[in-house]
Amino acid sequence: MFKKMIQEKREYRAYKKRVNELPEEYRKAMKAIENYMWSFAKGSGMFEVLTNILEMFESSASDGLSIREVVGNDIAEFADSFLAEFPEETWIDKLRNKLRNSIK
Repeated sequence: MFKKMIQEKREYRAYKKRVNELPEEYRKAMKAIENYMWSFAKGSGMFEVLTNILEMFESSASDGLSIREVVGNDIAEFADSFLAEFPEETWIDKLRNKLRNSIK
């Protein structure tokens, strides 16, 4: 268990280093998305989702695309659509279902 914690910490540090190496517009967007998505976090699964976004941003930046060409005009919509692809990684669906089931 201790080794797993150390490995996760290393991975997180490497991730943060990669985020900080992004061009400024991508770095700002990535940090905003992180803050938003951690609100729906479910442990390491959300870290994997964020890593996928980071990889997309790194690739897009190297292709010379602007951040708007990647996320569109609404970064919240981009983040929500990304989250919709990974519903098992969020707790919001659990809360929505609990609310729905509160009256029968």
